[in-house]
Amino acid sequence: MLRSSDRLSLDALLGANGLVGVPEEPFPNDGWSGAALTLLRRPRDGARFVLKRTSLQRDWIARATNDHDLRESLVASLEMPGPQPVVLPYLGAARDGDGAAILMPDLSAELIAWERPGADPVLEPTTLDRVLEAVAGFHVAPWPATIAVAGERLPWCPVRERILLLSRPAAERYRRDGRAIGDRFLAGWDAFDRTAPPAARSLIASLSTDPTPLLAALGRLPATGLHGDLKLSNVALLDGALAGARVGLIDWQMVCRAPVAVELGWLCVSNSAALPFGPEEVLGRYRGAAETAAHGAAEATLGDWPTQQRLATIVGLLLRGWRKGLDAEAGVTLGSGVSAIDDLRWWSDEAVDAAHRQL
Repeated sequence: MLRSSDRLSLDALLGANGLVGVPEEPFPNDGWSGAALTLLRRPRDGARFVLKRTSLQRDWIARATNDHDLRESLVASLEMPGPQPVVLPYLGAARDGDGAAILMPDLSAELIAWERPGADPVLEPTTLDRVLEAVAGFHVAPWPATIAVAGERLPWCPVRERILLLSRPAAERYRRDGRAIGDRFLAGWDAFDRTAPPAARSLIASLSTDPTPLLAALGRLPATGLHGDLKLSNVALLDGALAGARVGLIDWQMVCRAPVAVELGWLCVSNSAALPFGPEEVLGRYRGAAETAAHGAAEATLGDWPTQQRLATIVGLLLRGWRKGLDAEAGVTLGSGVSAIDDLRWWSDEAVDAAHRQL
């Protein structure tokens, strides 16, 4: 399942790609984790590469998700199971002081714009379908519970830590640690508390303190391999030499094994500025793509689909209710044409109904 990974030195990794002695240039990016990215240009052909440095010390997401092994550096050697519409566009990973350095081609031109100033963020429906088909094909592949690389187990991101990553209690910890993101999330949760219906506020407050009922409900559904952070800015639409693949996916530090509800809740809620449809339509298109990819046997991955849909709404609101509160107060209109306040009400009503039915 995994190619051998011997944790090369950084010089060896750069040398294997003709980059020894190449100066590193600043590489502006909209990443949140604290990982550092630099640009390298190969002298012989001008090819551009991105070097990502990460460690527990610099990356708050790694600390928050107990990522002591720096999962993405292991995923850089992952060979996807079965025929895949998804590629991992990595060239390898290496030791880098107390952390890891990950090398990949510069995919700036292929990555989908995501909430970037001056960019039209709304996807064409055909592009959305291309992404959903690739993601569904990835999900329905035969994912084993344990994957080994060079004698080590790939450490799945814990589901509890994933769904609580942006919660109010987590944001309070980030603020105590001096992370500005803590203030950003807390401002959003304050806005959520001012704009969301009381029942939704009560539900999210309860699950943020104790997610056990949600974890138990998720545990009754089939688990599969998930990317873990399907923001559209992590999706590359590949052509040329990689045209056989539907998409490339980067930023695998929260790769996990869980029901697709975890992936779909985040996919719908984090990309609402770019999605041309509301969550119900997006989920319906995903289900159709999964059934096609699985040749009519998608239930092995999806299990009870209405339950997946319901739990996806709870996961989504738990993860990004903070942003929905900010958007509602700002009077934002989403990519689907729905106002942010109406969108917040939809997520709130659906999540509360789902909790009554499933938790």
